[in-house]
Amino acid sequence: MTNKHLTPQEEAQIKKLRAHKDQDLIKRLIIDRTDSRIKDPFSDKELDNENTKRQLLSSIQNFWTIKEVGINILKKPSDYEAIFPQEFYQEIYRLNGWSHKGKIAQKPWKVGNFTNEIIYYRFSNEILPVLRIVNPFIIPGFRKYKHHQYLTTGGRIELANFIQQAINTMKECQTWDEFRALYHRRYNVPYQLKMSF
Repeated sequence: MTNKHLTPQEEAQIKKLRAHKDQDLIKRLIIDRTDSRIKDPFSDKELDNENTKRQLLSSIQNFWTIKEVGINILKKPSDYEAIFPQEFYQEIYRLNGWSHKGKIAQKPWKVGNFTNEIIYYRFSNEILPVLRIVNPFIIPGFRKYKHHQYLTTGGRIELANFIQQAINTMKECQTWDEFRALYHRRYNVPYQLKMSF
């Protein structure tokens, strides 16, 4: 929306100021979220967090797509709402040959890795690293919130679309490897496919 009283140069300056404000907001969010959780500053885990924080801050300064982060990530988590349907997990279990009875509640750690690679990697490159910083593990393997609680309404709509596309593709396949190959071809998901000789 343009203001009739502003020159094109003034409008460009306002856009530039807004971009700098967004960068500062993301920087503060990264620093606040990581520094407030430091317990033992010299532990391997804290050093890894510090390296991740520095990489993210460096990325921001190197023309990071701040717009993507601002559009998709909230400063504080929203209330929990089930986003991943049971069908998503049932298909993962089926394709991996895992048995289950009834509702799948407790899942192996691999399911979290699978979810990251087939769902969260579909967002721009910045989203998953920022989600990992704003929503860190409270103990190994457990986060206080689900990543999707930090997604905006638009981000959750996009997430639901990714989930449904994954389910639809899984239904076409008989094995996990077959699914990953087809899903990668269809949506160009950035993960390493197994080499077959």
